[in-house]
Amino acid sequence: MISRLLKQRIAFRLFIVYVLISLVPLFTYSLISYRLSANTIRSDYVQYMTNLTSQILRNMDANMLMLQKQSSAFFLVRNDIAYILTANELDDIDRYFEVRSRLDQYFLSHLQINAKLNGITLIDAEGEMKYAINAQSKNSLIISVKNEEWFQKTLKLNGTPLFRGPHINEFIFGDPRPSVISVSQSMVDYTAGKPIGALVVDQNADQFFNDAANVQLEPEEQIVIVSETGNIVYTKQEMPDSAKAQLMLDIKENGDLSSIQFGGQRTLMIASAPSAFGFRVISLLPEAELNKKSSFLRTIPSIMLLVVAGLVLVISIFVSYLIVKPLRRLMSSFKKLETGNFSVRVPVNGSHELAHISSAFNRMVENIESLITEKYEANLLRQQAEFEALQSQINPHFLYNTLYSTRSVIDKRDFREAANMIDSLAGIFRYSLNPGEPVVTLQDELDHAHQYLYLLETRFPGKFRARFDIDDSLRECAMLRLTLQPILENAIKHGLHDKTEGGEIRIAAQSDGEQWQLYVHDNGCGIPADKLNSLRAGLQEQAEAAPQANRHIGIRNVHYRIRYHFGSAYGVAISSRVHAYTTVMMSFPLQGYREESCS
Repeated sequence: MISRLLKQRIAFRLFIVYVLISLVPLFTYSLISYRLSANTIRSDYVQYMTNLTSQILRNMDANMLMLQKQSSAFFLVRNDIAYILTANELDDIDRYFEVRSRLDQYFLSHLQINAKLNGITLIDAEGEMKYAINAQSKNSLIISVKNEEWFQKTLKLNGTPLFRGPHINEFIFGDPRPSVISVSQSMVDYTAGKPIGALVVDQNADQFFNDAANVQLEPEEQIVIVSETGNIVYTKQEMPDSAKAQLMLDIKENGDLSSIQFGGQRTLMIASAPSAFGFRVISLLPEAELNKKSSFLRTIPSIMLLVVAGLVLVISIFVSYLIVKPLRRLMSSFKKLETGNFSVRVPVNGSHELAHISSAFNRMVENIESLITEKYEANLLRQQAEFEALQSQINPHFLYNTLYSTRSVIDKRDFREAANMIDSLAGIFRYSLNPGEPVVTLQDELDHAHQYLYLLETRFPGKFRARFDIDDSLRECAMLRLTLQPILENAIKHGLHDKTEGGEIRIAAQSDGEQWQLYVHDNGCGIPADKLNSLRAGLQEQAEAAPQANRHIGIRNVHYRIRYHFGSAYGVAISSRVHAYTTVMMSFPLQGYREESCS
């Protein structure tokens, strides 16, 4: 590699040396420094968010312990609670309502003092709700929870509090019913040695999580709390359900610290370990926001790089000036080339470097001249193809015959049929003479073909019938305007010319994964082998050698137009058997043209 470098021009070698000495070490130092600093900032942020999520978990654990203590404190009125759970109000209705009134005053005072509480419910050992009060002063819904798993578990714990994650308060009648978290605790009759019921204390879930996650965050940061079951129960900022579902999958599949694709961008995800009550706190921050925190680290090295690059540029200009005089002759030749003089050539003499440049210049001029010639010939071909396409657009005989057929229909006073024929004829000419884009959809060509075939079927009733076998997924695929109609015209005019009835034309479309094909099949007289070989050979000829006009001008015209627009890999292929059939296949690219609509 060094030996090859020494063979290069002096100016180039000096420039490389300047770059290696100045820019490369500085760039390397700047890159390493930036990477180390960025990693430090990232590590500090991860540590900060880890501490923050731990603090949120501690806040939730503390709130849960306070809720458990609140539940246990209610047992100060244990006797009244036990009476409500076990008594039959009809036995002593006065005492029942006296005890209930005391509980109302006691529980209501706690609900007023502690705004976090949402409701208090007493349930007997059979799962029947015996008493309920809530902060919204809503009516209670009398239901049985005997078969609920949490209730059975509460009874088995014999007085130990049981935490229940976020759920809808099922004891409130009417909507909306708040989402709550609950602590349930059984009351045990130690004389009988069995539970007599349970006390359920509810706290508003939103307030519970808002209090726990009351921390300062960056605008783009997000805090998510996940329950023991893996469900998202709280988000600091609004999040669509679809994003929540994707995030739950990412949490299951990734570790405590990972980079995930979330919300259309790479995002840093930090997940805490489960708390004592099964909660996990997830913090999310887009990587782009994290990179902004370290963007200032690029400023100083960038300024240094710009200064040094400026110095290197000045030195390079000075060195270039020293060698510019020998190149003036070459520059003069370039100016002549700019004026359009493509006959200019530079004598190959002088130093090795100048000889190499002069040779390259001469080859470049030759290539440009060759490309211009090719482009000129291609334009001639395009103009010829467009002229032939125009020839196929307007067929005076077709117009005359259609108008004559329409007149015959009018003479029969079949005005509806005549109107349909006129509409179809107008549609054909509107489509043929439309100066729009040459590339249309298969559906556009099919609509045009339906109108064309309708007029011919009306003119020659019973002579033939057309059948379409089109894959719906291909109807929006791209093809050239006026490629199907000339093939149909050939099939009817030449393939079915000797049939008075029983003719059939089948139009089909299919794809093979990379391109799609459009077939036109007729059961006509076929093409003799010698003419078929001649026609196939003509399709393989260069465009400039194509015949100007013959009975197959439509097929040749379609073939060259397809190749011109889509490339030499596409075009027309023909198969035929005498007295049996003729099939014309046109191939088009499946991708690259309107690919958003064609699959």
